[in-house]
Formats: sequence, structure tokens, C-alpha cells
Amino acid sequence: MEVVKDRVAIVSGACDAVGAAISTRLAQKGATVIVSDSDPAKVDALLEEIQAADGKALGMTVDAADPAQVKAFVAKTIADLGKVDILVNNVDTQNGTPIQEVSDALWQAGLGANLNAVFYFCRELVPHMRANQYGRIITIGNLEYMGLPGKSNYAAVKSAIFGLTRALALESARDDVTVNCVAKGDIASADMSPEAIEKQAKGIPVKRLGTPEDVARTVGFFASDTSKYITGQTFFVCGGKSAYFSMSI
Repeated sequence: MEVVKDRVAIVSGACDAVGAAISTRLAQKGATVIVSDSDPAKVDALLEEIQAADGKALGMTVDAADPAQVKAFVAKTIADLGKVDILVNNVDTQNGTPIQEVSDALWQAGLGANLNAVFYFCRELVPHMRANQYGRIITIGNLEYMGLPGKSNYAAVKSAIFGLTRALALESARDDVTVNCVAKGDIASADMSPEAIEKQAKGIPVKRLGTPEDVARTVGFFASDTSKYITGQTFFVCGGKSAYFSMSI
């Protein structure tokens, strides 16, 4: 059972389908959710959806790759609400490209969106959570961190999250702060045709694509009090696809 009632949660990158599902679920379970993303119109739209379902939510436009903006956002949240108990890092830019086509700008953009954004939020909130003797940090990764051809730049950055998760977990374990990663597999999106979904599902052991809600349920567990003995882990939400890899750890 997910126990997040009266907790304060920040969801970074909240406005894609997975982030919206996570934000909505945490709010439904009783947390106050601060949704953050770079598009103010999308933030407002998500807030309306959550609040229409009687969830508690606030919103702020933040470029997660800008350390000054992240620092100011976290400071304001703590000043206004007194604490942050849960951080969900969901910022994700899937820019995997064959290495001969990876420009310096594309490489740096991937670092900014997919790694720096996670690091900046963790740098601000890990000390706060340790001081409060409570915290749950969940980063949304991707099965592709284990490496696929033509996506070396994306895999490299996502692999870094694996190490960051483990290191932060060990730094914070004695303070009731857990740090885990949820590696998502193939998730259906609204712009996919039924034919595309059916074709992609054939390569997955459970023969279906995942949904944003599949990811959100897993995040809800890691964000809750019931997961307090689990830290430093990468958990796959992939319909069994990770079993095809030789090192699905």
C-alpha cells in the first residue's frame, strides 16, 4: 500500500505522459504535489486536471538544466511548505543518435536535460532530506541505459544515473533517505497508431506496451513509507524485456 498522505512531493519534468501520471497518482494518494516543467501552459493544464480530481497541487515553471532556477525553486518550496519529502526526477530527452552524427551541441544538450537536471535537484534536496531524517528520491530512467546501437549518447547519460543512484543511496541510507531508479521500457504514447503499438508489442514478453500508469504505480511504491528498506536499486518496468539483456541489473 502506498503511504504518502501529507507528504510534499516535487515532480520534475511533470508534464509528459509519465510525469502527469506520477503527479496525479501521488496527489490522489494524499501528497501535496509541486509539478514543475519548462512550459507554463502545460504546467497550468496539469494543475487543472489534478485539482479537478480534488488533488493538492502547485506548479512552477523551471528549467531543470539551470542550476540557479532549480536552487531558487527548491528554496521557495521549502520556505512556503516547510519541507520536501519526495523528489521524482522525470526530465527526459530521448536524443539517441549514431555517434558520427553526435555534435558537441547535441552531446551537451543530452547531458543538460538527462543528467544535470537530475543532479541539480538532488544536490539541493539530499542535504535537506538528510537533515529532516526522511526522504524518497526516485529517478525515471530508461531500459536503453544498457546500450542500443545508434543511441550511444543517450545510453551514456542514462547509465550515469545508475551510478548516481547507488552513490546517493549509500550517502543517505542512515538518514531514512532512499534513492532508487525506475527504468521504463516501451511505453505507449497517444501519437502511436494501433498498428505501431501492435508491432512493437510483439518484441515484449508480455505482448503489450506499458502505460504511464504502470510507471506511476511503481513510483508510488518507492515514494511511500512502505519501501523504507529498499534503496540504491534500479527497478525495471518493461514487461520482461530487460531479461533479453545479458546484464539486467
